[in-house]
Amino acid sequence: MPDFAFRPREYRPSDLPQMLDLVRELEAELARTFKDVQIQTGVDEYAEHYLKPATKYKTFVAESEGRLIGYLIGYPSVGAPEVDNTFDIVPVSPGWTPPEFYIQITFVSPPCRNRGVSKALHRLIIDYARAQGHKEIYAVIAKWNIPEISVVRSFGFTMTDLGYRYRFSLKF
Repeated sequence: MPDFAFRPREYRPSDLPQMLDLVRELEAELARTFKDVQIQTGVDEYAEHYLKPATKYKTFVAESEGRLIGYLIGYPSVGAPEVDNTFDIVPVSPGWTPPEFYIQITFVSPPCRNRGVSKALHRLIIDYARAQGHKEIYAVIAKWNIPEISVVRSFGFTMTDLGYRYRFSLKF
């Protein structure tokens, strides 16, 4: 891919088949990386939960030559998982914006890595969270995930050591 061109954009429901292919690609990579861990597929969960229209999840994708090459999923957060998990079913006051926005997962197909795809997706989600009125965007990243740590650090996120993971925050 010498003349590599891609376009980051919002996810559309018509992207679902290609998104699920990327999820399978992620799962295969995890299985190769963590040979002693049984990787349970999340394909159905993605289709029925994360990528279903009208949920709290916001997804951005990167597209090159008509195919998806990466994605980033996040959602509004109050910083408490037990509350965050109820956003899809609990009504909130009109006009209320949770203070935080959580970056849940980022994945870029291996042949397309180190070409700015992840940074472009992060830029979109940061701009989106800021425009929605969130006061902070954050991610919790495993210490072994050096590429993702590098990307969020490049945007000026501050780091807190949580033991086996880091929490990275960017306040607006």
